[in-house]
This record gives sequence, C-alpha cells and structure tokens, in this order.
Amino acid sequence: MPSDKSRKSTPALFLGAAVFILVGIAVLWWDHQQEEVFYAGSYVPLVEDSEIYFGPGPTEIFGWVLALLGVGALGVAGGSSLRQLARFKVWFLIAGLLLAAGGIGALVWDYNQVRTFGWFAYAPLSETEFAPVSAAHVIGKLGLVAGTLLASSYLGFRHGSKPSGSAIRG
Repeated sequence: MPSDKSRKSTPALFLGAAVFILVGIAVLWWDHQQEEVFYAGSYVPLVEDSEIYFGPGPTEIFGWVLALLGVGALGVAGGSSLRQLARFKVWFLIAGLLLAAGGIGALVWDYNQVRTFGWFAYAPLSETEFAPVSAAHVIGKLGLVAGTLLASSYLGFRHGSKPSGSAIRG
C-alpha cells in the first residue's frame, strides 16, 4: 500500500507549483510593462543599426527562475502521482536533460545574434513596441520548460516508488 505521506504531499506540490508558476509569470509580466531607457553614456544619440546587444535583464531572469521552479515542482508532483511510468524514469531524466541543454544552447545562441531589423522605440503612429522574436528563442524556451518538466518528474518517480517504512517492517 502506498505511503500516506506521499499521497498527502502531492497536492501540496501541485499547489506550490501553481504558486511559483503564477508568481514567475507575474514578475515576467511586470518586467515587460516597464519602460526601457537607453543611455549611451555620452551626448551623442544612438545611431540606427548600431548593433546593440539586448539580452535578458535581471528581473526577467528572476521571473524565469521562479516559473521554472514551479514547472520543476509540477514535474515532481506529476511523477509521484504517475507511478505506473516509474520503470521509464531514467528515460525521462535523459530526455529532460537533453531538452533542457538544447533549450539553453538555443537561447544562448539566440541572445548572441546581432539584431539588424526592427526599432527599439515605438512603432510609428501606434502604441505597440516592435521587436521580432526568432524561432530559436521560442524553441529554446519551450525546450527548457519541457526539459525541466521531464527531468524533475524523475525525482517524483523516485519519491513515489519508494516503499513506506511500515511495508518494510511488516
């Protein structure tokens, strides 16, 4: 018979995952609502096509870390509740680590690319900002999230498949 502690901790993990994901999304939303100020350090204005690097800021990184912690907790909770897949736990870990590494590689490659198209103020006669997102950026984030979910489910499989102390004694 499965342990009562693992059954009781699974809803708490799902709740914790939801809280982390929602807080991470809120931080990312707040970060994207902030005005971006560009300062070159001199009185000379920024030249168009000056190949400026626009990488992630600290708030964006913090938001993604919170959201990924939530996705990891969701993977652990899902792994502990899906015990019938426990025999494939090593494959979940390997696939998750490969997806996460590929996602990080795609994001690093994308952030190091020079942006030569678009503008970094407001679009003419509208209230929208225009900054094209590449396919590598989207695929990298999807790979990182899916890899975190799969790799963390390995921990849930290990937690859910452990025998309880009363089963060993009895």
